[in-house]
Amino acid sequence: MITINWVILSILTGVFFGLQTVFIKILSKSLHSFQILQYLFLIAGALLLPFLFFVEFRIDLSNFLIVLFISFVINVVSFYLLAKAIEISPVSLVMPFVGLTPLFLTISGSLILNENITYMKFSGIILIVIGGFVLQIPENIKNKEDSFLHRFINIKEKGIRYVIIVAFLWSISASVEKIAVKASSPEIYGVAIHLILGLAFFILAKRVKKQPKAGQGKGNKIFLFFIILGLVSALLALCQLTAIKFSYVTYVISFKRAGVLISSLIGFIYFKEKNYFKTISGTICIIFGAFIITFG
Repeated sequence: MITINWVILSILTGVFFGLQTVFIKILSKSLHSFQILQYLFLIAGALLLPFLFFVEFRIDLSNFLIVLFISFVINVVSFYLLAKAIEISPVSLVMPFVGLTPLFLTISGSLILNENITYMKFSGIILIVIGGFVLQIPENIKNKEDSFLHRFINIKEKGIRYVIIVAFLWSISASVEKIAVKASSPEIYGVAIHLILGLAFFILAKRVKKQPKAGQGKGNKIFLFFIILGLVSALLALCQLTAIKFSYVTYVISFKRAGVLISSLIGFIYFKEKNYFKTISGTICIIFGAFIITFG
């Protein structure tokens, strides 16, 4: 029987994911994606290290190393494709498609983990996917050629295709993560995957030709944002990995993607966005979908 504990952890996962998205967007104005990711993973991994002293160090080494390697490869490829998608297409165009991950998880979770969800809970997942998509749709630009609808129906838009692949790959890595957590612990896996991903993106970041030249004040501000981003990412990892240990991965990732509600509300309040219908309708879909998954 699934207890309410996984729900609380999943909600926190969504909250931290929303906050993580906000800080990544802020930093992306000054830095390349790989430069952001190297610090995100390295700082989060370092912050997770002390937790190893408070858990029983048990590990099925052979299985753990296999799934860790699979997760590492999938995430490096996924983040690389995501970075490429953002390079060639507007962020506002491609990011809504990341929300397709829970939908793909209904397939990968069933095949890899034998997680068979009910039709009622599947409808909740669909509502969250729709709500997250609606919240991230930007207002159409006056120029017809640049409007979201025009670019959305353009099958030649590579950025969209890349991100759909990313969403699918993340559905596999999320399932693999549950195996890794069961073979060790959320803390052990969290430290391992963050540090090796941080090292990988540290190497990739060195290949970025243009390095930002920030002033002293701006540099200090960016450093502070990195620390906060690392802390948020560490807490996100702890909540997510612990939640998937006790519940279906599909449900947890659905709540995680629902975290776009947090970043959207921040934009709505802080940046004074005026698209009330989009915000309200997307919010209702997400809340209703989360309710169905929890109690349906």
